[in-house]
Amino acid sequence: MLIGDLTRADFKLGLPKVIAETCEYLKGLDLEKLEVGRHDITDQIYMNVMEPELAEAASKKAELHHKYLDVQVLIRGVENIEVGATYPDLNKYEAYHEDDDYQLTQEIDNKSTITLVPNMFAVFYPYEPHKPCCNVNGQSAKIKKLVVKVPVELIK
Repeated sequence: MLIGDLTRADFKLGLPKVIAETCEYLKGLDLEKLEVGRHDITDQIYMNVMEPELAEAASKKAELHHKYLDVQVLIRGVENIEVGATYPDLNKYEAYHEDDDYQLTQEIDNKSTITLVPNMFAVFYPYEPHKPCCNVNGQSAKIKKLVVKVPVELIK
């Protein structure tokens, strides 16, 4: 997992080339004006723009991916994301959904919580569990965010 902020002049420092290029592309957009839905960035990379309602972490399931990594960028609001850095015990997960590349579980082992504010991003590599769209300070709110899906084979 990586976290950063698109407003920093050095936000690309240390990022793999495809992620740095994707974030540079996002930085050039008016994120607030993006319409909800899927937007293709290249023939292999796309983003989903959404306006979800935050919920209590205990009411949500965590996800992980096998083939894609997520670049999650907060556009509006404040969001908590529970994350796990240790390799997950996949026996604790539901069946893998190959068509949509996700696997779910209720709890993340050795979890931490990160808080995103607008223009911050979090990158989740395959097999890194994450539970996005969680309340901050017990407060539910509607947020706007985007999730870029990058095939892991593009990371060099």
